[in-house]
Amino acid sequence: MVRIKWVPVILVVLLSIVSGAAFAQVVSDQSAPDFTAVDTNGQKHSLSDYKGKFVVLEWFNPNCPFVKKHYNSGNIPGLQKQYTAKGVVWLSIDSSAPGKEGNYPPQGLNKFMKDKGGDPTAVFADADGKIGHLYGAQTTPHMFVINPQGVLIYQGGH
Repeated sequence: MVRIKWVPVILVVLLSIVSGAAFAQVVSDQSAPDFTAVDTNGQKHSLSDYKGKFVVLEWFNPNCPFVKKHYNSGNIPGLQKQYTAKGVVWLSIDSSAPGKEGNYPPQGLNKFMKDKGGDPTAVFADADGKIGHLYGAQTTPHMFVINPQGVLIYQGGH
């Protein structure tokens, strides 16, 4: 009987470990994890390339009602323009998997940005979710801000 009582506890612990590995959580006030990816225009970017600058990582999904609200109102495009003009690097990332809501080919993501007046430094199609899992991004919009020293200073989602 004692063994049976521990089975649910063990399952909960194992599921916590597995889900934690699937969605790593970055820690504020710690170094932001580096990544390298190719943007929707075919250019390679590494987060470490932007050391010495503020960097905004914005997870978005073109079909998300909250993303639509903030892009249609001009909120996010306005912030992109305002801060990139001040030298901030703004990287917009769509981590939607193939066949799932919001998964667009690179030219579709570029069209979305153009149509909505978006002006990020670069846009990424993270269809395998590699960058999203690295940061634990789970909502859209979900923002992360990295300071010039490469330290994560803000993370928050809608």
